[in-house]
Amino acid sequence: MVSSASPSSEIVGLGSYVPQKVMTNQELESIMDTTDEWIRTRTGISERRVADVTEGTSDLAVAACRDALQDAGLRAKDLDLMIVATCTPDYFMPGLGVLIQNKLGCRPIPAIDLRGQCSGFAWALSTADAYSKMADYQYILVVGSDLQTRILDYSLDGRNSAVLFGDGAGACVLKVKKTLGESQPSGLLDHILGSDGSGFSHLMVPRPGCQANNSSFISHNDIDSKKTAPYMDGRQVFKYASYYMEKTVTELMARNKLSIDDIDLIIPHQANLRLSKILKTKLGIPPEKMVSVIEKFGNTTSASLPLCFVEARQSGKLKKGSLIITTTFGSGFTWGGNLIRW
Repeated sequence: MVSSASPSSEIVGLGSYVPQKVMTNQELESIMDTTDEWIRTRTGISERRVADVTEGTSDLAVAACRDALQDAGLRAKDLDLMIVATCTPDYFMPGLGVLIQNKLGCRPIPAIDLRGQCSGFAWALSTADAYSKMADYQYILVVGSDLQTRILDYSLDGRNSAVLFGDGAGACVLKVKKTLGESQPSGLLDHILGSDGSGFSHLMVPRPGCQANNSSFISHNDIDSKKTAPYMDGRQVFKYASYYMEKTVTELMARNKLSIDDIDLIIPHQANLRLSKILKTKLGIPPEKMVSVIEKFGNTTSASLPLCFVEARQSGKLKKGSLIITTTFGSGFTWGGNLIRW
């Protein structure tokens, strides 16, 4: 059984884009003190994608959006709203959404940016679903795009973060449902969002910014001291991530009167393969019900979930009627998840 409330939006188009350049673990061995075995053992990652210098975060996003629109049989001018998740925008301002809107050739529609970091796409789906209930929209584009490789510290100091991240983008088109009441309705059924700002310092990019006790937005010292690269306390992040990602799944199942047997696919944020394995063990998830792309893409932040959607559909795991739970965790700390009937 799932929530008795009929969904007001469903996914009708999927798209993704990853840059052509592949960075393998062996290449990382040549520029930092690490090994392929060390990376595979601790993360499950074999390779990741790196954006070309001619590409920005918005360009990755636009390619994924065009793919999603084609899949939905729509044009950019058909869109009524855009929700964009990223933590690596092209500019400090304006936001990423308006750049995507302009490059796609959309009408003057709202293009809203969200900063949920690795939870961004789950948050964006929830936000888009909420808008579908309160405004006269027909088609909503949800986008996750991040270009992390340009801010990483490829030295021993930044090794723990640098081996994790790759670049990529994913998108989906939501159609707002006008007719409700199907016996087994497809669409977005339920969502969980959460945050705990007391953990912000465990995973962050300290500079640039407008914090107190800093007289400038960025300084040469910030760059020289590598404060513009991600900092991560891996143990703390892993502990909180494993707790909240499991909690998100169990809460979504409990309040919709579901068991793991009722769920066809669990799609976790692709942060670390060990994290996914812990989730699988704690919840008793059969291997065939888990989706993973981290081996070939690494952690693509807000693009993680839609890249998994595309992979699951291409592999035949994602079918009409499939019941899916997503679960995410990111900097902030933030977490979130979605219950979806495909």
